[in-house]
Amino acid sequence: MSSAPNRKATTPVQFHERSGDQPFPKSQSITKKMPQSHKSAEASQHGISSNSDDVTFLRLPEVKAITGLSKSSLYALIREKSFPAPVRLGARAVAWVRSEVRQWAAERVHASRSAA
Repeated sequence: MSSAPNRKATTPVQFHERSGDQPFPKSQSITKKMPQSHKSAEASQHGISSNSDDVTFLRLPEVKAITGLSKSSLYALIREKSFPAPVRLGARAVAWVRSEVRQWAAERVHASRSAA
């Protein structure tokens, strides 16, 4: 067990109530406490961000929309090691790390602008 203090990350959660005469729902915000991983030091050693807010996953339709590429083109680039490989989320689910996809897109823009 690590000697670091136990910090809790907070995530806002909104609830909407509806009254019969009110046209718009009232918004009420509460905070839900979430435990921080005790393995953050180990994750940092492996090049993984210790802050869980830094990693966002994108599913295939989002990756296709960002890149403008088809599924077959994406997987061909992955085989060629020219596009970030997806992360396995479960037995039949994969997703891409948003920051890696954005970095790939930025590199493509830079390469395209440099060549012209």
